[in-house]
Amino acid sequence: MKEITLQLAIFLIYRHEQTFQMPRSYSQLIAEWPLAVLLVCLATVLLCTIAGLLGGQMPDFSEPLLGFEPRDTDIGQKLTVWRIVQELTGHKKVFSLTPDPDLNSSDSSITMSPMDWDSAQEWLVRPRRMVESWEDRQQDGFFCGPPEKSYSQLVFMSTTAGSLWNLQAIQSMCRIEQDKIRSHAHFRDLCQRTSANECCPSWSLGNYIAVLYNRSSCLDITQGDIVRTLALLRACAPYYHRGALVPTCLGTQREKHPLCTHVPEKCARVSAIYQLLHFLVDRDFLSPQTADYQVPSLKYSLLFLPTKKGASMMGIYLDNLASSWELFDNYTSITGMDLGLKQQLFRHYLARDTVYPVLALGAIFLSISLYLRSLFITFMVLLVVVGSLLVAFFLYRVAFRLAYFPFVNLTAIVLLSSICANHTLVFFDLWSLSKGQLPSSGLPQRVSHTMHHFGYLLLVSGLTTGTAFYASYLSHLTAIRCFAIYMGTAVLVNLALMLTWLPSSMVLYERYLAPTCADRPWGYWGGSGHQRLALALQRQLRALQRALTGTSHLLFQRLLPCSVIKFRYIWICWFAALAAGGAYIAGFSPRLRLPTLTMPRGQVFRPSHPFERFDAEYRQQFMFERLPQGEGGHMPVAMVWGILPVDTGDPLDPRSNGTLVSDPTFSARGPQAQRWLLTLCHRARNQSFYYVEQEEEPTLCFVEELQRWMAGHRCAYHGPGLCCGHFHFPFGPQLFLHCLKMMALEQSPDGVRDLGPRFDAEGNLVALVLQFQTNFHYSVDYSQTHRFYLEVSRWLEGELSTAPGGLRNGWFTSRLDLYSLQHSLSTEPVVVLGLAIALSFAILLLGTWNVLLSLFSVTAIAGTVMLTLGLLVLLEWQLNAAESLFLSAAVGLSVDFTVNYCISYHLCPHPDRLSRVAFSLRQMSCATAVGASALFSAGVLMLPATVLLYRKLGIFLMMVKCISCGFASFFFQSLCCFFGPEKNCGQILWPCGRLPRDYGVHEPGKEKTARHHPGPAGVSSAAFIEQYELQPLARRRSNSFDTSTATSKLSHRPSMLSEDLQLQESHCYPRAPPPPIHQETLRPEPQEPLLDHQVVFDECPALQTSSPYKESNPAPKAWAGKDSQSLETGTPQSTTQPVTPTHSPKPEAEETPRCLCSSASSLEGLSVSDETCLSTSEPSAPVPDSAVSSPEVQDTARSPAPERGQLNGKRETLWLALRETVYDPSSPASHQSSSSWKGRGGGGGSDGGAVVLPNSQPNLPDVWLRRSSTQNSGYSS
Repeated sequence: MKEITLQLAIFLIYRHEQTFQMPRSYSQLIAEWPLAVLLVCLATVLLCTIAGLLGGQMPDFSEPLLGFEPRDTDIGQKLTVWRIVQELTGHKKVFSLTPDPDLNSSDSSITMSPMDWDSAQEWLVRPRRMVESWEDRQQDGFFCGPPEKSYSQLVFMSTTAGSLWNLQAIQSMCRIEQDKIRSHAHFRDLCQRTSANECCPSWSLGNYIAVLYNRSSCLDITQGDIVRTLALLRACAPYYHRGALVPTCLGTQREKHPLCTHVPEKCARVSAIYQLLHFLVDRDFLSPQTADYQVPSLKYSLLFLPTKKGASMMGIYLDNLASSWELFDNYTSITGMDLGLKQQLFRHYLARDTVYPVLALGAIFLSISLYLRSLFITFMVLLVVVGSLLVAFFLYRVAFRLAYFPFVNLTAIVLLSSICANHTLVFFDLWSLSKGQLPSSGLPQRVSHTMHHFGYLLLVSGLTTGTAFYASYLSHLTAIRCFAIYMGTAVLVNLALMLTWLPSSMVLYERYLAPTCADRPWGYWGGSGHQRLALALQRQLRALQRALTGTSHLLFQRLLPCSVIKFRYIWICWFAALAAGGAYIAGFSPRLRLPTLTMPRGQVFRPSHPFERFDAEYRQQFMFERLPQGEGGHMPVAMVWGILPVDTGDPLDPRSNGTLVSDPTFSARGPQAQRWLLTLCHRARNQSFYYVEQEEEPTLCFVEELQRWMAGHRCAYHGPGLCCGHFHFPFGPQLFLHCLKMMALEQSPDGVRDLGPRFDAEGNLVALVLQFQTNFHYSVDYSQTHRFYLEVSRWLEGELSTAPGGLRNGWFTSRLDLYSLQHSLSTEPVVVLGLAIALSFAILLLGTWNVLLSLFSVTAIAGTVMLTLGLLVLLEWQLNAAESLFLSAAVGLSVDFTVNYCISYHLCPHPDRLSRVAFSLRQMSCATAVGASALFSAGVLMLPATVLLYRKLGIFLMMVKCISCGFASFFFQSLCCFFGPEKNCGQILWPCGRLPRDYGVHEPGKEKTARHHPGPAGVSSAAFIEQYELQPLARRRSNSFDTSTATSKLSHRPSMLSEDLQLQESHCYPRAPPPPIHQETLRPEPQEPLLDHQVVFDECPALQTSSPYKESNPAPKAWAGKDSQSLETGTPQSTTQPVTPTHSPKPEAEETPRCLCSSASSLEGLSVSDETCLSTSEPSAPVPDSAVSSPEVQDTARSPAPERGQLNGKRETLWLALRETVYDPSSPASHQSSSSWKGRGGGGGSDGGAVVLPNSQPNLPDVWLRRSSTQNSGYSS
């Protein structure tokens, strides 16, 4: 009891002393205080979360499509100001079309009658009525008036792709309407009602035919009725398409319009003929091009429901219309709808389809958990993602003070999870590698070696990805700008958390959780049946894991490096052709299509959805949608003076409209201004784009109109005044303003007609809005609208250059909403992608200081983006909201895998490029492939979503990650095989900095000359620089000699190290011999992981030589016994120690390796040797693994260490741990050791004999080691 108390006290005192010990490095802080680091990070995340949620309003996603309009462009600013001007124009508003008459009542020369000033002004231009007014409607006794745009609409198409003009199809439309619409329980509550309180009939093709021939319903019509109706339509269609059959000509009391006299009575007697042609049949039916067809084809027919559009139709849609497979019969089907539900339904599906992004996240983290075999680490990684997003939200709201949080920012959850998954897999591989190389070291050393590589990679990758996302801020779409800020901030926050949270979590797992996961004793499994079943299941899982481990090891450690190196010519040509093809497809032909609809009518569902098909295909198929505001209408021009086109609202908040900025120099009353305005009117009429037959009275020539009014007889209608009888032009400023007010009051007594001037509340002329129409037709084609905009802009710019000072700040706008979006999307993606790639190159150059590596990496990233864009074009994507968002994130998502290989190649200790390529592939290919597979599966799970944003996010993730993996693994590595930097090639060296590496230069066939570096004081450098050479004592070669040098031929170097290996930088000074512990003398010291190019040569690692001789029948036991006898008889300790452990059978209860792919990042394990490629001439010969890359070697700590001097019978590589003091001529131990080896290998004395390393096979030659003659070793070849 006293002993236990004493030990506990000693332990508490030890922990108490360690508690107050300051960490000397970051790695020591992580290793010794992981829980404290985690608590600090967690407290920071919680504080930021609380501050972010309480610091402002919660995000509002009620308008998810808001923010996808260009805001900060020249066209966008003009459109924004123009919308504000329209909203502020009207009676008792900021701008009025006529002055207040009370302000002119003091003028005794004017006598005005009272006017009704209560009529409201809603638009600047009087809208055309679609049909006649309600009072003038011709009531047929069946319909509730004519169809209107505010009613819900259904589009029918033939199921057999034939014509709808037949009895079966017309009656089929009636039956579908009855089954899907009128049978619903809520239809009677929503429908428009007749005077008899019954639901109005629908405006359908069958009901119109029934009205014409007095049938009770559309199901009672006959084939003869259809034939007679077709003949009537064929006779009246020419008059409709010529514009003669208009609503004013319908009925018996029609106006005496000149064109109405030519319309036959049978066409104008009832409104059914006009409404059929105008509303219900498509534009190609009986058009001038198809009028002569004997059997005209009716492709689409529209049905108007007697229910208003809006949210009230949601129940009917979800119950009866949401399932597309229930909307057809043998004759017709509903293929398009316009129920006014697009925004409401989008919000509904956004919530319902959230399950698909959740499944994608589950696939990502499930892949991480299977790879790591740790739910704890997976959960901690999930917390990293959530914490990064919450801290980024805090910075977004508080630091950047952004009020608008668009819905697209939620896609950062999936995107950041994909980035974090890649970093986690790489960290785990590096941690497992360090654990396998340093089994006896403590956690501080393991954390130090792991973070040295991972921290470097994470900094470069995180900064490159973050800056690539920030580059999207150049876009003028508000939602994309907000997404760029939020996503870039989240990546940088994730970088900070991954550097602290992840290693601390791993240390906690290794210290507290991993020991508890050990297998239970054997007796535990002999109990109940459940325990035996668990044991059987465990064995099966372990067998499956071993199979997967072996397969992945074969694939990523052997086949992949071999295929990349051998077929590098093919890979470069193939991927370069793919990138060039993608660039051509995306940039030249057929190119990425620009949008044809503006928000909120833009595409939000999959293209086959009835709502999307109606907007994209069917809306323009009917004549009432095309004219006058639809496609084909004349483009108007509105020129504005007095208001500057400055958007004072927040460009990052689409809900902020700002205020108008008036032009202080505006003046239109002066004589010069009057002359210039009159000249502008005349010059505009002479332009080729001026449309002569204006549908509305243009306001462009209001000065000319003022002249005619002052000279006409209507001027004195209310009595003589100042304005009548004046013919001298220009007028005086006061007279001009006064008469302009009088003309406005006289010609627009109701305040509706727009004459051009805008008056304020005091009656002052504060702005001019002059409008006219052009002969350019409105089109969704970007090139036509662009031509219109350029032509009108050039003309107006030339006119304004000659304008007086008060009118030089004019500007114009038109129906340019779609053109503004198209113009931004046609120019900005190229700029954004170019800037993102340039920033990536700059970050990579700052991270590696190597021009070639940075250039190759950027080339691979650019190739990924170009091929991705090309495939998106082939998938017929349009640049709508979702696509523009993903294009802005393309570079940021293409960076990770390429940076993995780039940093691994850069940190490789090998001097030649082929060794570096094999090194980086073996180290990073497994994590890269698993990450790409996880994201591919995540993308597949999002494909069934109805919301286009989720669906296309899945497609984009699959494409960009798989393409990025291919370009990084094959194209980038193949470029490095050809032109990759060797030694310090391409490295930027600073004059005052330390040289990163010096591999030495030598010619083939010659010994390397030693580079002398100053050693410690009083010690010559020659004593510390030694050159060694390994050569075979071979009188005959093995039959497998030629095949064992397959990789040597690839890398242009012998498989035996027949040339000297020089230890550089004179950092390997003699060290004090270790304390004489017997156990340590019998087993090799653990090798330091070579994770840094500086540490590699500082630590004097073991050298590798690949034996060209393969054993046919290895006999390691014979050699082991022979070596053991030599040790027992007192043979001195050899100075040349092989460190490769022997492979002994592992116990059954031994823990299997947790990672499927063993990544090796050491000089010994990842050299390009004969293991790189599989021998084709010896298929039966096993290809051995490298010592460090073997999972069994990494995870097995209980395998017996080989005795000194023993060679591994299963391997071809010979591991030598060389020390400087071994060959010190003044050291007796050196002579004694050399003598013992010489006694076994043959001649040579202490003055010049060779040190012979015996082979495990007696019939194969040994390997001997000699000292260079420059070192006075006395050995000779």
